[in-house]
Amino acid sequence: MVDYASLLIGTTVSGLVLGLIYAALALGYNIVYRVSKAINLAQPEQVLFAAYIAFIATMWAGLNVVAAMALSLVAGFILGGVLERAVARPLRGRPPVALMAATLGVFYLLRGVTMVVSGGFETGSLPVPDELYRFGPIVLGANDIVAIVIAGGSLAALIALHQYTRIGVAMRAVAEDSFGAAAYGLPVKALTLLSWGIAGAAASAAALSLTVKAQVSPTLDYYALKALVASLLAGLDSIAGVVVGGLVLGLSEQYASLFLDPYLKGIGERMAFIIMLIVLLVKPYGLFGTERIERV
Repeated sequence: MVDYASLLIGTTVSGLVLGLIYAALALGYNIVYRVSKAINLAQPEQVLFAAYIAFIATMWAGLNVVAAMALSLVAGFILGGVLERAVARPLRGRPPVALMAATLGVFYLLRGVTMVVSGGFETGSLPVPDELYRFGPIVLGANDIVAIVIAGGSLAALIALHQYTRIGVAMRAVAEDSFGAAAYGLPVKALTLLSWGIAGAAASAAALSLTVKAQVSPTLDYYALKALVASLLAGLDSIAGVVVGGLVLGLSEQYASLFLDPYLKGIGERMAFIIMLIVLLVKPYGLFGTERIERV
């Protein structure tokens, strides 16, 4: 006999964990959009690159998993900075679509680099314990707990950075009005470079939270692509709102898989794109985004 209560609890917990990962994945989109007013289409491959850095460091170089994760975060930060310096900065002042097109090119470049570095996308898993822990009616695996700590910790740290620190206030000022910020003496170029670096590190943290839940493989970029829906749902210029966007996406996928998959096969996997269509049609600036009125 099916225990529907346990099934519902398990589905909800899975949705919340997945939603937290989606929120962490979405964070990079939002940080870049705030300072560059364009969607970084290379983000999925930044996630894939970071995942393989950690995988190669553990499986081939013999580093322990904590050191490998730290290396991945540093690599993500450096990669984000390189993208700002080599791609975004030369296109500053151009229409946002120009930067989006350039990052799409970087998407394919990074995918090729990752394929070469990883030996043809060798698949595997990070060495995370497989123990189960019970908290009343809730059962969590060790990988769930690690994913929650990494994703939740990165979200909390970056939200706190933007809301409560002087450098976060300066970054927000640049995001709101870069010309006004420059007039007040803020180092706009340095803060923009830092923002891209932080976005790259956030992508790496999200990749790590994802890899402890899923196998390291070239399909990881699909999760990062779906996370764009969480960004759109929150509003691309909202940092804290990605938590809500990610949780809504994760729960929607899991509930759709549980209740609708028997009637509409695969609907759970496609919920992200259904939500994206609805958001773009009904509330294109998202739940927490700033509406901008453009006159032509």
